Amino acid sequence: MFFCKTKDTADGVRTLNDLKDGEKAVVRCLSRSQGCHLSKLTAMGITPGTEIEMLSNSGGPLLVLVRSSRLCLCRSLGQAVVVE
Repeated sequence: MFFCKTKDTADGVRTLNDLKDGEKAVVRCLSRSQGCHLSKLTAMGITPGTEIEMLSNSGGPLLVLVRSSRLCLCRSLGQAVVVE
């Protein structure tokens, strides 16, 4: 399942924007509230179950390592990725 259920986006759930430099997480689901971005995320290989490592979260775009590729994501894309 790619999309989050309502309970998956409740308070306390972490998104890609919440990860610190060097931190790893696994994609749990993608938020429907950012629907226009979902096809971009899946095309880049960001799907549920994928491990992501935050390389740089310094206030600008996010730099992440996904499936041995470095990707630069805007913060609105990062907000759509729920991680655990």
